[in-house]
Formats: sequence, C-alpha cells, structure tokens
Amino acid sequence: MDNTQQTEQIQRIYDQKRDNNVHIRKQRIAEIYEMIPEYTQLDKAAPDIIASNFTALLQGEISLVDNIKSKIKDVEAKKKALLEGAGFPTDYLDPIYSCKDCKDTGFIGNKRCQCYNEILLQILYKQSNLSKIVELENFDTFDINYYPDDYIDKVSEITPRDNIIRVLNFAKSFTDNFNNQSGNMLIYGHSGVGKTFLSHCIADKLLKKGYSVIYLTSYQLFDILETKVFHPGDLSEINSGILSMLYTCDLLIIDDLGTEMTNKFTEVQLFRCIQERLQNECSTIISTNLSFDDIKNIYSERIFSRLTGCYKLVKILGSDIRIQKAIAENGGKK
Repeated sequence: MDNTQQTEQIQRIYDQKRDNNVHIRKQRIAEIYEMIPEYTQLDKAAPDIIASNFTALLQGEISLVDNIKSKIKDVEAKKKALLEGAGFPTDYLDPIYSCKDCKDTGFIGNKRCQCYNEILLQILYKQSNLSKIVELENFDTFDINYYPDDYIDKVSEITPRDNIIRVLNFAKSFTDNFNNQSGNMLIYGHSGVGKTFLSHCIADKLLKKGYSVIYLTSYQLFDILETKVFHPGDLSEINSGILSMLYTCDLLIIDDLGTEMTNKFTEVQLFRCIQERLQNECSTIISTNLSFDDIKNIYSERIFSRLTGCYKLVKILGSDIRIQKAIAENGGKK
C-alpha cells in the first residue's frame, strides 16, 4: 500500500467515525423529542426567534441583537434544565466526536492529531512483518521446554526453566495490567535465549488490547532517526508516522540494542528517546545481548544509569534456542 492509499484509507476511517456519530446523535434527538415534548418546542424556538427578527439582524440594530442573544441563551438554559431533570447529561445532544481535539478531522490546524497517528500505526502494523510474526510468536506458543531444569545458574541461583517461568509470569502481568505508565523493561541475556520472542509476545497482547505499540530493531530506529536528521527529504510516510509517535506511543520496543553502528549520534539519540519517554511516562522495552559493562562502555554512564535505575531488569537464562532447534532438526546430531 503506497502513501496515497494509506491516506485514502485513513480518510475513510474518519468518514465512518463521523457518520456513526451523526447517526448516534440523531437517535438521541429522536429519543429526547419523544420523552420530553417540551424540549421539542424549545428546540424550535431559537430558529423562530432569529427568523422573526431577520430584518433587524441584517440592519445590525445592536439593542435588538443583544435582546435576541439573551432570549436564545434563556432557551438553551431551559433545554439543559429539561435534560438534567430527565436524568440526562446537559451535553447529551451536543455533536459527538470520537476525538474532541480534532473533531474527527485528523488534523489540528495543519498538524496531524494524535488520533491520526494512532490509526496510521494500526495500518502500518497490519502491513508489517510483525503482524505475521506474532501469529507464530505469542504467549500461547512460548515453549518453556527449551529452558533446561537440570542445572542451577551460579549467579542467579535458579534453573533456566524456573527463571523463564518467572519471566513469563511477570510479562503476562505486565500486559494484563498495562497502561502507558506501567514502567519499563530491560530484557537481557545471551544471544538466542528468546528475548525477541518475548518482545513479540508482549507486542501481540497489547496490540490486541488496542494499545499503540511501536516495534523496531535498534538498527531500524537509528536508521530512521539518521534519515530525519541528515536526509529529511527521504523520510517515508511510514517512518514519518513512526517518528510522530516515537516519544508518546503507549509502548516502544527497541529490540537488539547494540547491533546498530554505535557512535556519538546513536548515543545522543538513544538518551533523548529514553529520557523523553520517561518524562512523558510512556513505557519502553529494550532487549539486548550486551552486558551491563558493555552498555556503560558503548553508550554512556547516563544511559546506563537510566536503564538500571528506571527499568525493570529481566534476565533470560539458557542456551541458544536456534542451535537447539537446528540440532533437533538434524536428528539430535551436533
């Protein structure tokens, strides 16, 4: 789907929102007219007042205009009193908007509304490989049998099997009780132990619950940020949509931190991303093969401080599952 098709699809979504809300409002008006006949009479009063004084209004007779405004205001007050007296909120018959900020237009002035970006993210998710991946990699398909229970890790003093059960319970609790202030996670461990799979599980659960989730590898993240800074004219609609919600989406997942080309630019951009999302109280999950010493040395002390101080540290124990699968497919031969 190209940019034009995306724009047309989003416009159709907004058209549907407006049509649905207009239909609901018409039903409410019919409901009130039937229940409160006096309201019907008052609802016709304001147009009658204006019509009967139309000539005077055109001539701009100030005293008469003020008198008309006073009468209309009195009618509106009576209408609200009738609604309230019948047990309805006073704004029950006001125009209905799914988004009060942009009034279901998708834009505030020339700027895209937050709701527009959220719709765009949902479209991008459905088009992305992630939507196909999470069909296979989710909590239902997470296999703890890849984590041995025949030895105890010397540092953690727990078997990999018991450890992954704890990790899964924590991750499920995180998604079950999620809001955009649910905190942050640093998932770490050796290559191939299931960090990316776990991230997919979390993304799948929250996307199905309607939360806005951006999932990027660290390489993708810094590539998009580099394009924005150094080649803004090359920024695609998709990446522009991602950037517009990078610091405000409900959950940002940065997978495989440390696989990107690291330099001063990536350090600065990573710190800004972490810091702004902390300030906005938006949740972030970062996965990495790096040790704590590596993080401190490759990035900076301030990034290390944010990650260890503001993130729940989730370590996954075990050996490379990809190798285990390859051995199994080879008939158990190494």
